[in-house]
Amino acid sequence: MRRLVVALTALLLLAGCATPAEPGATERPLTTEEAQRLAAGRFLNFDAGTRTVTVDLAESDQLRLEGWVDFAKHQGYGLLTEPDAAGESLLLRWDLTAVAVHDVRSSPELFPVPADGWTTGSLDPGSDPLHNVLAVLLSLGSDRPDNPTLLQQTDALWLHEDSIDGIPVHVFAGPSSDTPATESSAPNPRKVLYWIDDDGRMLRVEIAASADEYSRIDLGDSQSQDLGTPPSEGLAP
Repeated sequence: MRRLVVALTALLLLAGCATPAEPGATERPLTTEEAQRLAAGRFLNFDAGTRTVTVDLAESDQLRLEGWVDFAKHQGYGLLTEPDAAGESLLLRWDLTAVAVHDVRSSPELFPVPADGWTTGSLDPGSDPLHNVLAVLLSLGSDRPDNPTLLQQTDALWLHEDSIDGIPVHVFAGPSSDTPATESSAPNPRKVLYWIDDDGRMLRVEIAASADEYSRIDLGDSQSQDLGTPPSEGLAP
């Protein structure tokens, strides 16, 4: 447990295990249909409510977070494990402003969510890749679709086709900003990649942790889960 706690409290200088799509001849700006598909992704997450998530972050230490995100309430809850350290795990609970940690050895069951025993601090996406991933997870839900017309004007890219568990997907590089792209615009930095099926459902997201490695988020089925009290309520005023 000590290595996992030290890694977390030391702000986890991690990189992800997924490899970004290589630039190539297939990448291009979005078509109208592709912009509509990408624009629907966050709304479909919000409409689903709570979805299962599996997050892999890896470099010298490999950490996995398995849990749930309530996209409507902007809350997450899960189990952070280090596969090479048997039995060393932590519960994490986070919202838009706070993240809380709980030693799982005193709470072997994920549900019900422990009412006490949490250590709570501020969520700081700029502090390290794990905090950034937690913040990005909460941003993957929206109560309305993005504007596909505006999205098509940005530097968002269609990269290639692929499949996840036999489901065909389109892989997109998300826009670097809301600003319309021009011929003089810098190349898309590919900070976030989206794996979207034909119905606009988001199945995977990859987040750049370095120049050539990505953290990977796999999104699963909708779930009905009570994720407990928002951890921000545990912050000192």
